[in-house]
Amino acid sequence: MKTQKIDIIVPCYKAHKTLPRLLGSIICQDIVDDLEVTLVNDGDEKDYSEIVTQFTPFVKIKEVKLDKNSGPGTARRFGYEHTSNPLVTWIDADDTFYGAFALSLLRRRLLEQPIFSICIGTFLQEAEDPNTGTQLFLPHQNDTVWMFGKLYKRAFLEQNNIKMNDTRANEDNGFNMLCKLMCNERNQINFIPDAVYIWHTNENSITRINNCQYSYDQSFVGYTENMIWAFKEAEKRNPFNGAILYEKLATLMNLYEYFIETEVRDDRFINQNWEYCKLYYKEIYKDIKDRIPKEAFVEAYNNTLRNCYMGNKLYGIIPSMSIYEFIDKLDKDVLDDEAKAKAKVKSKDATNGEK
Repeated sequence: MKTQKIDIIVPCYKAHKTLPRLLGSIICQDIVDDLEVTLVNDGDEKDYSEIVTQFTPFVKIKEVKLDKNSGPGTARRFGYEHTSNPLVTWIDADDTFYGAFALSLLRRRLLEQPIFSICIGTFLQEAEDPNTGTQLFLPHQNDTVWMFGKLYKRAFLEQNNIKMNDTRANEDNGFNMLCKLMCNERNQINFIPDAVYIWHTNENSITRINNCQYSYDQSFVGYTENMIWAFKEAEKRNPFNGAILYEKLATLMNLYEYFIETEVRDDRFINQNWEYCKLYYKEIYKDIKDRIPKEAFVEAYNNTLRNCYMGNKLYGIIPSMSIYEFIDKLDKDVLDDEAKAKAKVKSKDATNGEK
Protein backbone atom coordinates (compact mmCIF):
# COMPACT_ATOMS: atom_id res chain seq x y z
CA MET A 1 0.00 0.00 0.00
CA LYS A 2 1.28 3.46 -0.90
CA THR A 3 2.43 5.47 2.11
CA GLN A 4 -0.01 8.23 3.00
CA LYS A 5 1.91 11.46 3.49
CA ILE A 6 0.97 14.17 5.98
CA ASP A 7 0.65 17.91 5.39
CA ILE A 8 1.60 19.98 8.45
CA ILE A 9 0.09 23.47 8.16
CA VAL A 10 1.52 26.23 10.37
CA PRO A 11 -0.09 29.71 10.56
CA CYS A 12 2.74 32.21 11.15
CA TYR A 13 2.58 35.79 12.33
CA LYS A 14 5.61 37.25 14.10
CA ALA A 15 6.66 33.67 14.82
CA HIS A 16 10.38 33.92 14.03
CA LYS A 17 11.46 33.23 17.62
CA THR A 18 9.29 30.18 18.30
CA LEU A 19 9.17 28.59 14.85
CA PRO A 20 12.62 26.91 15.02
CA ARG A 21 11.55 25.08 18.19
CA LEU A 22 8.43 23.77 16.43
CA LEU A 23 10.37 22.71 13.33
CA GLY A 24 12.88 20.98 15.56
CA SER A 25 10.06 18.82 16.91
CA ILE A 26 9.05 18.02 13.33
CA ILE A 27 12.43 17.02 11.92
CA CYS A 28 12.92 14.54 14.78
CA GLN A 29 9.76 12.64 13.84
CA ASP A 30 10.51 9.06 12.87
CA ILE A 31 8.43 9.50 9.67
CA VAL A 32 9.98 12.82 8.66
CA ASP A 33 10.33 11.62 5.04
CA ASP A 34 6.52 11.38 4.85
CA LEU A 35 5.94 14.93 6.11
CA GLU A 36 5.48 18.18 4.18
CA VAL A 37 5.46 21.46 6.09
CA THR A 38 3.62 24.55 4.84
CA LEU A 39 4.30 27.82 6.65
CA VAL A 40 1.48 30.28 6.05
CA ASN A 41 2.82 33.82 6.31
CA ASP A 42 -0.23 35.68 7.63
CA GLY A 43 0.69 39.13 6.31
CA ASP A 44 3.96 39.30 8.26
CA GLU A 45 6.29 42.16 7.33
CA LYS A 46 9.29 39.84 7.49
CA ASP A 47 9.16 36.57 5.59
CA TYR A 48 10.39 33.16 6.77
CA SER A 49 12.81 32.41 3.92
CA GLU A 50 15.85 32.11 6.21
CA ILE A 51 14.09 29.57 8.40
CA VAL A 52 12.87 27.65 5.35
CA THR A 53 16.44 27.50 4.04
CA GLN A 54 17.72 26.39 7.43
CA PHE A 55 15.34 23.42 7.64
CA THR A 56 15.13 22.42 3.95
CA PRO A 57 17.92 19.79 4.32
CA PHE A 58 15.85 17.95 6.92
CA VAL A 59 12.21 18.14 5.80
CA LYS A 60 10.18 19.20 2.78
CA ILE A 61 9.10 22.74 3.65
CA LYS A 62 7.67 25.78 1.88
CA GLU A 63 6.25 29.20 2.67
CA VAL A 64 3.03 30.59 1.20
CA LYS A 65 1.91 34.17 1.81
CA LEU A 66 -1.30 36.05 2.48
CA ASP A 67 -1.43 39.65 1.30
CA LYS A 68 -2.65 40.95 4.66
CA ASN A 69 -3.01 39.72 8.20
CA SER A 70 -6.30 37.83 8.36
CA GLY A 71 -6.08 35.70 11.49
CA PRO A 72 -5.29 32.02 12.10
CA GLY A 73 -8.54 30.70 10.62
CA THR A 74 -7.97 32.22 7.20
CA ALA A 75 -4.30 31.21 7.39
CA ARG A 76 -5.21 27.61 8.19
CA ARG A 77 -7.66 27.49 5.31
CA PHE A 78 -5.17 29.11 2.92
CA GLY A 79 -2.58 26.51 3.87
CA TYR A 80 -5.09 23.72 3.36
CA GLU A 81 -5.94 25.03 -0.11
CA HIS A 82 -2.24 25.06 -1.04
CA THR A 83 -1.57 21.46 -0.03
CA SER A 84 -2.78 18.11 -1.33
CA ASN A 85 -1.56 15.16 0.74
CA PRO A 86 -4.18 12.64 1.90
CA LEU A 87 -3.63 13.39 5.60
CA VAL A 88 -3.49 16.84 7.20
CA THR A 89 -2.75 18.33 10.60
CA TRP A 90 -2.43 21.88 11.90
CA ILE A 91 -0.05 23.12 14.58
CA ASP A 92 0.54 26.60 16.02
CA ALA A 93 3.93 28.17 15.48
CA ASP A 94 4.64 28.47 19.21
CA ASP A 95 3.83 24.82 20.04
CA THR A 96 5.57 21.47 19.46
CA PHE A 97 4.80 17.83 18.80
CA TYR A 98 5.37 15.60 21.83
CA GLY A 99 8.13 13.08 21.22
CA ALA A 100 9.51 11.53 18.05
CA PHE A 101 6.56 9.21 17.42
CA ALA A 102 3.64 11.64 17.68
CA LEU A 103 2.75 11.76 13.99
CA SER A 104 3.48 8.11 13.23
CA LEU A 105 1.21 7.15 16.12
CA LEU A 106 -1.60 9.42 14.94
CA ARG A 107 -1.26 8.10 11.38
CA ARG A 108 -1.16 4.45 12.42
CA ARG A 109 -4.22 4.80 14.66
CA LEU A 110 -6.09 6.80 12.01
CA LEU A 111 -5.48 4.20 9.31
CA GLU A 112 -5.92 1.07 11.41
CA GLN A 113 -9.63 0.92 10.50
CA PRO A 114 -11.30 2.35 7.34
CA ILE A 115 -14.13 3.84 9.41
CA PHE A 116 -11.80 6.33 11.11
CA SER A 117 -11.72 9.78 9.49
CA ILE A 118 -10.12 11.73 12.35
CA CYS A 119 -7.65 10.69 15.04
CA ILE A 120 -7.46 12.80 18.19
CA GLY A 121 -4.67 12.39 20.69
CA THR A 122 -4.08 13.94 24.09
CA PHE A 123 -2.42 17.35 24.20
CA LEU A 124 -0.49 18.73 27.14
CA GLN A 125 -1.02 22.33 28.23
CA GLU A 126 2.06 23.94 29.76
CA ALA A 127 1.09 25.77 32.94
CA GLU A 128 2.46 26.92 36.27
CA ASP A 129 1.34 25.90 39.73
CA PRO A 130 0.01 29.18 41.25
CA ASN A 131 1.21 28.16 44.72
CA THR A 132 4.70 26.80 44.04
CA GLY A 133 5.57 28.17 40.61
CA THR A 134 6.35 24.62 39.47
CA GLN A 135 5.97 23.89 35.75
CA LEU A 136 2.97 21.67 35.01
CA PHE A 137 1.66 19.91 31.93
CA LEU A 138 -2.12 19.53 32.09
CA PRO A 139 -3.55 16.76 29.88
CA HIS A 140 -6.55 17.40 27.62
CA GLN A 141 -8.15 14.17 26.44
CA ASN A 142 -10.98 13.56 23.96
CA ASP A 143 -10.87 17.22 22.97
CA THR A 144 -13.02 18.37 20.03
CA VAL A 145 -12.43 22.10 20.42
CA TRP A 146 -8.83 23.00 19.62
CA MET A 147 -6.77 22.05 16.56
CA PHE A 148 -4.11 20.56 18.84
CA GLY A 149 -3.07 16.93 18.35
CA LYS A 150 -5.50 16.00 15.59
CA LEU A 151 -4.96 14.25 12.25
CA TYR A 152 -7.65 14.38 9.53
CA LYS A 153 -8.28 12.48 6.32
CA ARG A 154 -8.49 15.03 3.53
CA ALA A 155 -11.05 12.85 1.73
CA PHE A 156 -13.45 13.22 4.69
CA LEU A 157 -13.03 17.01 4.74
CA GLU A 158 -13.47 17.27 0.97
CA GLN A 159 -16.47 14.97 0.86
CA ASN A 160 -18.26 17.09 3.46
CA ASN A 161 -16.85 20.44 2.27
CA ILE A 162 -15.51 21.25 5.73
CA LYS A 163 -13.27 24.32 5.83
CA MET A 164 -12.43 27.05 8.29
CA ASN A 165 -15.05 29.75 8.69
CA ASP A 166 -14.26 33.42 7.95
CA THR A 167 -13.78 34.61 11.52
CA ARG A 168 -10.72 35.75 13.48
CA ALA A 169 -11.49 33.79 16.65
CA ASN A 170 -12.68 30.30 17.62
CA GLU A 171 -12.78 29.11 14.01
CA ASP A 172 -11.20 25.85 15.20
CA ASN A 173 -14.19 25.32 17.50
CA GLY A 174 -16.65 25.71 14.64
CA PHE A 175 -14.51 23.54 12.33
CA ASN A 176 -14.27 20.68 14.80
CA MET A 177 -17.94 20.92 15.76
CA LEU A 178 -18.91 20.54 12.10
CA CYS A 179 -16.48 17.62 11.76
CA LYS A 180 -18.03 15.95 14.79
CA LEU A 181 -21.58 16.44 13.55
CA MET A 182 -20.74 15.05 10.11
CA CYS A 183 -19.39 11.82 11.59
CA ASN A 184 -21.52 8.68 11.35
CA GLU A 185 -21.12 4.89 11.37
CA ARG A 186 -18.86 5.12 8.28
CA ASN A 187 -16.85 8.15 9.42
CA GLN A 188 -15.77 8.06 13.02
CA ILE A 189 -13.29 9.73 15.37
CA ASN A 190 -10.64 7.58 16.99
CA PHE A 191 -9.77 9.08 20.38
CA ILE A 192 -6.45 7.86 21.74
CA PRO A 193 -4.98 8.50 25.22
CA ASP A 194 -1.41 9.01 24.00
CA ALA A 195 0.13 12.49 24.34
CA VAL A 196 1.12 13.85 20.92
CA TYR A 197 1.24 17.67 21.28
CA ILE A 198 2.43 20.35 23.71
CA TRP A 199 0.58 23.67 24.00
CA HIS A 200 3.37 25.92 25.25
CA THR A 201 2.91 29.04 27.36
CA ASN A 202 3.44 32.19 25.31
CA GLU A 203 2.62 35.41 27.13
CA ASN A 204 2.65 37.28 23.81
CA SER A 205 0.15 35.00 22.11
CA ILE A 206 -3.20 36.40 21.00
CA THR A 207 -5.01 34.50 23.77
CA ARG A 208 -2.85 35.89 26.59
CA ILE A 209 -1.88 39.47 25.75
CA ASN A 210 -3.60 42.39 27.51
CA ASN A 211 -4.51 40.29 30.53
CA CYS A 212 -6.36 37.70 28.39
CA GLN A 213 -8.67 40.35 26.91
CA TYR A 214 -9.13 38.10 23.87
CA SER A 215 -11.10 35.57 25.94
CA TYR A 216 -13.85 38.03 26.82
CA ASP A 217 -13.81 40.03 23.60
CA GLN A 218 -12.94 38.36 20.27
CA SER A 219 -13.20 34.81 21.59
CA PHE A 220 -16.76 35.27 22.87
CA VAL A 221 -17.86 36.78 19.57
CA GLY A 222 -16.02 34.16 17.50
CA TYR A 223 -17.37 31.28 19.56
CA THR A 224 -20.96 32.43 19.10
CA GLU A 225 -20.61 33.08 15.38
CA ASN A 226 -18.88 29.76 14.75
CA MET A 227 -21.39 27.71 16.70
CA ILE A 228 -24.28 29.29 14.80
CA TRP A 229 -22.44 28.61 11.53
CA ALA A 230 -21.57 25.00 12.43
CA PHE A 231 -25.11 24.09 13.49
CA LYS A 232 -26.72 25.61 10.42
CA GLU A 233 -24.22 23.92 8.11
CA ALA A 234 -24.63 20.57 9.88
CA GLU A 235 -28.42 20.71 9.55
CA LYS A 236 -28.12 21.36 5.82
CA ARG A 237 -25.84 18.37 5.31
CA ASN A 238 -26.94 15.92 8.00
CA PRO A 239 -30.42 17.01 9.15
CA PHE A 240 -31.31 13.73 10.90
CA ASN A 241 -28.37 13.74 13.28
CA GLY A 242 -29.93 13.76 16.74
CA ALA A 243 -26.66 14.93 18.31
CA ILE A 244 -27.19 18.41 16.87
CA LEU A 245 -29.97 19.14 19.38
CA TYR A 246 -27.81 18.25 22.36
CA GLU A 247 -24.82 20.24 21.06
CA LYS A 248 -27.07 23.29 20.62
CA LEU A 249 -28.15 22.93 24.24
CA ALA A 250 -24.58 22.45 25.47
CA THR A 251 -23.51 25.59 23.62
CA LEU A 252 -26.15 27.66 25.38
CA MET A 253 -24.80 26.37 28.71
CA ASN A 254 -21.29 27.36 27.65
CA LEU A 255 -22.49 30.86 26.74
CA TYR A 256 -24.14 31.16 30.14
CA GLU A 257 -20.89 30.27 31.91
CA TYR A 258 -18.86 32.42 29.55
CA PHE A 259 -21.11 35.44 30.16
CA ILE A 260 -20.96 35.00 33.96
CA GLU A 261 -17.16 35.05 33.63
CA THR A 262 -17.28 38.19 31.48
CA GLU A 263 -19.25 40.08 34.14
CA VAL A 264 -16.51 39.45 36.71
CA ARG A 265 -13.29 39.13 34.71
CA ASP A 266 -13.72 41.95 32.17
CA ASP A 267 -16.96 43.93 32.43
CA ARG A 268 -15.99 46.16 29.48
CA PHE A 269 -17.53 43.54 27.20
CA ILE A 270 -20.78 42.85 29.05
CA ASN A 271 -23.01 44.69 26.56
CA GLN A 272 -21.24 43.27 23.50
CA ASN A 273 -21.37 39.70 24.79
CA TRP A 274 -24.99 39.97 25.89
CA GLU A 275 -25.88 40.94 22.33
CA TYR A 276 -24.16 37.80 21.08
CA CYS A 277 -26.01 35.69 23.65
CA LYS A 278 -29.21 37.17 22.25
CA LEU A 279 -28.05 36.41 18.72
CA TYR A 280 -27.48 32.75 19.59
CA TYR A 281 -30.84 32.55 21.35
CA LYS A 282 -32.63 34.08 18.37
CA GLU A 283 -30.82 32.10 15.67
CA ILE A 284 -30.55 28.71 17.37
CA TYR A 285 -32.02 28.17 20.84
CA LYS A 286 -35.42 29.80 20.49
CA ASP A 287 -36.58 27.16 18.01
CA ILE A 288 -35.51 24.17 20.12
CA LYS A 289 -36.22 25.22 23.71
CA ASP A 290 -39.58 23.44 23.82
CA ARG A 291 -38.10 20.20 22.42
CA ILE A 292 -35.46 19.67 25.10
CA PRO A 293 -36.24 17.02 27.74
CA LYS A 294 -35.82 18.23 31.31
CA GLU A 295 -33.32 15.45 32.00
CA ALA A 296 -31.13 16.53 29.08
CA PHE A 297 -31.27 20.16 30.23
CA VAL A 298 -30.16 19.26 33.75
CA GLU A 299 -27.42 16.96 32.48
CA ALA A 300 -26.00 19.62 30.12
CA TYR A 301 -26.05 22.24 32.87
CA ASN A 302 -24.33 19.94 35.38
CA ASN A 303 -21.68 18.89 32.87
CA THR A 304 -20.84 22.48 31.99
CA LEU A 305 -20.64 23.72 35.54
CA ARG A 306 -18.69 20.69 36.73
CA ASN A 307 -16.08 21.18 34.02
CA CYS A 308 -15.82 24.89 34.80
CA TYR A 309 -15.28 24.41 38.51
CA MET A 310 -12.79 21.59 37.91
CA GLY A 311 -10.87 23.94 35.61
CA ASN A 312 -11.14 26.86 38.07
CA LYS A 313 -12.89 29.01 35.45
CA LEU A 314 -15.54 30.06 37.97
CA TYR A 315 -13.25 30.08 41.00
CA GLY A 316 -14.43 32.76 43.43
CA ILE A 317 -17.40 33.75 41.25
CA ILE A 318 -21.00 33.86 42.50
CA PRO A 319 -23.23 33.86 39.38
CA SER A 320 -25.31 37.01 39.02
CA MET A 321 -28.25 34.95 37.74
CA SER A 322 -29.32 31.34 37.48
CA ILE A 323 -29.47 29.51 34.16
CA TYR A 324 -33.26 29.88 34.23
CA GLU A 325 -33.04 33.64 34.82
CA PHE A 326 -30.46 33.84 32.02
CA ILE A 327 -32.83 32.14 29.54
CA ASP A 328 -35.85 34.17 30.68
CA LYS A 329 -33.94 37.42 30.25
CA LEU A 330 -32.77 36.37 26.78
CA ASP A 331 -36.32 35.49 25.80
CA LYS A 332 -37.68 38.81 27.06
CA ASP A 333 -34.95 40.90 25.42
CA VAL A 334 -35.28 39.11 22.07
CA LEU A 335 -39.06 39.58 22.11
CA ASP A 336 -38.62 43.26 22.99
CA ASP A 337 -36.16 43.71 20.12
CA GLU A 338 -38.55 42.04 17.68
CA ALA A 339 -41.44 44.23 18.88
CA LYS A 340 -39.34 47.38 18.46
CA ALA A 341 -38.29 46.29 14.97
CA LYS A 342 -41.93 45.71 13.96
CA ALA A 343 -42.99 49.07 15.41
CA LYS A 344 -40.21 50.79 13.49
CA VAL A 345 -41.28 49.18 10.22
CA LYS A 346 -44.92 50.08 10.90
CA SER A 347 -44.01 53.68 11.63
CA LYS A 348 -41.93 53.88 8.48
CA ASP A 349 -44.77 52.42 6.39
CA ALA A 350 -47.21 54.92 7.90
CA THR A 351 -44.87 57.81 7.10
CA ASN A 352 -44.48 56.63 3.52
CA GLY A 353 -48.24 56.31 3.20
CA GLU A 354 -48.76 59.92 4.26
CA LYS A 355 -46.38 61.04 1.55
